[in-house]
Amino acid sequence: MRYGLLALGIAVCIGLYQGCFTSAYDAVTTAALSDDARLAMDLRCAGRGRGTNQSGRAVAECRAMLKKLYLSGSLDPDKTLRTWCESVKNARWGGSRPPPPPVCVERYGGWHASS
Repeated sequence: MRYGLLALGIAVCIGLYQGCFTSAYDAVTTAALSDDARLAMDLRCAGRGRGTNQSGRAVAECRAMLKKLYLSGSLDPDKTLRTWCESVKNARWGGSRPPPPPVCVERYGGWHASS
């Protein structure tokens, strides 16, 4: 009985560690990111996993990968934002291009009607 309670106590501690501390660590590392990095993560990972049953997993993996790259300094959030704006600009549209997203206008001036 004594060993059973000890094993149960250890299992509860491991469960608390996995649940509470993992989410707290994720919140702290996300708070350490700049506003540009958070915006870049939101825009870049927004369309991940559409049409699949695992869309939540794809978004989480995308965000985790970008978070690691931004925190380590291996990737600049501005480069991600610029690439995203260029992909929207160069996307194939059925007719005329839609107006540029506000983020692209604020940062890079949008795009001209002739380009």
